Amino acid sequence: MPRNSRHGGVIAGVMLMVLMLGVLGIAALVATGVFVADHVHVMDYDARGETTVETPFGSVHVRDNARFDPEHLGVPIYPGAVREEDSHKLASFRFDFGDVHKAFAVSAASYRTSDSIDRVTDFYRDRLPHWLISQKENGGLQLSFTKHGYRRFVAICEDDGETRIALASVGAPASN
Repeated sequence: MPRNSRHGGVIAGVMLMVLMLGVLGIAALVATGVFVADHVHVMDYDARGETTVETPFGSVHVRDNARFDPEHLGVPIYPGAVREEDSHKLASFRFDFGDVHKAFAVSAASYRTSDSIDRVTDFYRDRLPHWLISQKENGGLQLSFTKHGYRRFVAICEDDGETRIALASVGAPASN
């Protein structure tokens, strides 16, 4: 009987140690969260239309560009397609983390046409023959192309009896 008693004491000691480590881990996470929350500063638009978020680790600068030009996407626009209201977006991001400085831009636009999805798909397959094509479960299609760190996308799907075409580009700010 003394042997079982010792065995139960070892298990209780291990469980107590695991519990204490868990409490210390949670306390460390809460303290880190409070520190980061106290040291993150968001500055609204400045004269250049840029929002800056400063953190203890570095800063992020986001600039919205209202002067969106779909030609900057580097993707042909389907003839006769109508751009959806408020679908054209362009933003550039710059990350500064000590000696590391990275910048990229994201552009996107969405179009609709009454032409069939097959006709739109044929247009993009002819115009973008070197692009990677993947079929989606919902019957839609996605084309993508990556070169020198720039990514371009075309997504085609049926929506309410029309064909929806979404175009996007991610790359260096000058490329968008």
